[in-house]
Amino acid sequence: MKLYYEWGTSQKTKHGEELCGDSIAVSRNPDSVTLALSDGLGSGVKANILATLTTRIAMHMLENELPLGEVVQTLSETLPVDRVRKLAYSTFAIAKFHSCGPAWVVEFDSPSAILLRQRKVQPLVYEDRVIDGKTIHETVIDLEIGDWVVFVSDGVLNAGIGGLYPLGWGWEQAAHFIEEHAHRDLSADDLANKIAETVNELYADAPGDDVSVVVIKVRHKLVTNVFTGPPADKNKDSEIISKFVKRTGRLIVCGGTTAKIVSRHLGQPLEVDLSTMTSEVPPIARVEGIDLASEGILTLTRANDLLRSGASKDTVKFQTDGASSLIRFLLDTDHVHFIVGHAVNPAHQNPELPHQLDIRMLVVQEIGEELRMRGKDVTIESV
Repeated sequence: MKLYYEWGTSQKTKHGEELCGDSIAVSRNPDSVTLALSDGLGSGVKANILATLTTRIAMHMLENELPLGEVVQTLSETLPVDRVRKLAYSTFAIAKFHSCGPAWVVEFDSPSAILLRQRKVQPLVYEDRVIDGKTIHETVIDLEIGDWVVFVSDGVLNAGIGGLYPLGWGWEQAAHFIEEHAHRDLSADDLANKIAETVNELYADAPGDDVSVVVIKVRHKLVTNVFTGPPADKNKDSEIISKFVKRTGRLIVCGGTTAKIVSRHLGQPLEVDLSTMTSEVPPIARVEGIDLASEGILTLTRANDLLRSGASKDTVKFQTDGASSLIRFLLDTDHVHFIVGHAVNPAHQNPELPHQLDIRMLVVQEIGEELRMRGKDVTIESV
């Protein structure tokens, strides 16, 4: 079973400083997610530079598939030690989460990762090894759907020190808080922000240390399939639509003619909802078995315009028109697969134009680019 990793991050800068002395880096490859969290010694500009240097070295090496041991050794040998305080100039936690396999976590002088399964903290078994005089903690985790993994910097554990928590919030209290708030319907970003805001409150809105939180939520990958435009070869309608309706994930149809073809194939009526019509977008329709059925080019163009102007799930949250409904689906997913038919609609273009100039395809490509910039995987299939 393939695992999908959703991540969320949140940071608070130490009161009185302009730059956060921690650094977070996260990236996704086709089969894994890589992260690095570093806490620079002290605070401010110097700490920020040291922490950023640490995460960049780690991410560069991990993304280039260098052996994990080599990554740890390079970081260990690169990071100097403060001669007076005998402390590393920056600490780090680095991890690699594989979609088909265990997760690998390595920590150096940073708080232990917090693993939740069924909203209960699970103990992690670490192996220690000494590299260049530095003790490195390493663990391998077999993750399951529904698990959460949370990484925090020292600023989280020190929250409330001298006040509500004389010795600071601490790992146990932080872990207990996460147990209580890691609801299944919460996003990774939501949980990261909730932790950081609570820490900020414990600091009385004046953090005494830089605060960083990275949350990994383990779940199934969310896929949305968008079929727009009838196939160029009418004889292939049945074959292509049969494959479309069997695809994993949510099913969206954009195009009046396309919706009628799908409706006939499914043997289900097409019911237009006139209450969803606006001056810019035609009404949506309802077909049993399809998550959203809308008009085609006008709806796609409006959705494209909204996305390019910065639309988010929140800005279209209460809108019922086709373009807003489409955006909600597109943004509430991980992978969008477009199936673009090339049957010529004379109302939209000159049939003499080559397919490369197909207006529908151009709009879909622009939407795809916007979605990629927002971290979505996008694939486009022509039929």
